[in-house]
Amino acid sequence: MSKDTGKPVSKNWWGAAWLEKMERLAEPGRFREGAHYALANLVQQVRFDGRSVTGVAQGSGEPGYTVRITFEPFSRQQWDQLFAQVRNQRVLASALESGDLPLEMQTAFSKARLLFMPERYVDLHLDCACPDWFKPCRHMVAVWLKFARDFDRDPLLVFHLRGMKRDELFQLLRGRDTDVAEPEPAAEEVPAEEVFLLRPESLPADPEAFWAEPVLPALSAESAERRLLDDDLLEKSGPAPFVRNWRSLETQFHQVYDSVYDLAAQVLRRRNEAD
Repeated sequence: MSKDTGKPVSKNWWGAAWLEKMERLAEPGRFREGAHYALANLVQQVRFDGRSVTGVAQGSGEPGYTVRITFEPFSRQQWDQLFAQVRNQRVLASALESGDLPLEMQTAFSKARLLFMPERYVDLHLDCACPDWFKPCRHMVAVWLKFARDFDRDPLLVFHLRGMKRDELFQLLRGRDTDVAEPEPAAEEVPAEEVFLLRPESLPADPEAFWAEPVLPALSAESAERRLLDDDLLEKSGPAPFVRNWRSLETQFHQVYDSVYDLAAQVLRRRNEAD
């Protein structure tokens, strides 16, 4: 982290890619606040566990918020596609052992049509319980930037975050047979047939009252119910019992959220530029 510019810095190209992606994903004001949190040591308990990065960010006068950032794992087929693009896998293994990641890997990800770094918000699973409806919030940014130093130091984290452990990685690169554990699919419960009895409601006598828009309840800025509809919300709520093909509908929801998020980000950036 540079104290002169207030922005994080990295020594390696993969660390720079980690930082650059969050700067692109976050709204500029929230990125600046998150960078300040990371610089001022307002992020604690940063840990890496499996495919998740967790940490607690706490600004002045606010409670500490736990942030979790999780990457989607690659399947064995995706790993095979990736390493098929590497010209010399043994050279790659030697470079990784010495703490280096050849720039060729970025090209290999692109040729295999896999994401080296997340391109959009929905490419990640980010969770923070703060009342900020716009994500990534400053707490997410702060934890992401705080973890940047560890990511910059260890290129193996590029593979760990996608579910490939160190031993599996080196066995695969050196040509030894190894079974890479396939990511376990989320259990999808098939609801039993149910009959829902609907009680018809009487129509209002006034036609204008029938067609009037309902008044939505006002939520305060500190309301615990004020959340962004992100990826994790659908996972927490689970499949709707009245929808048979939930996976297809869930994918459509993600596409809608992604479009709304991108539009909101553009509006905020234009507003900041105008100010």
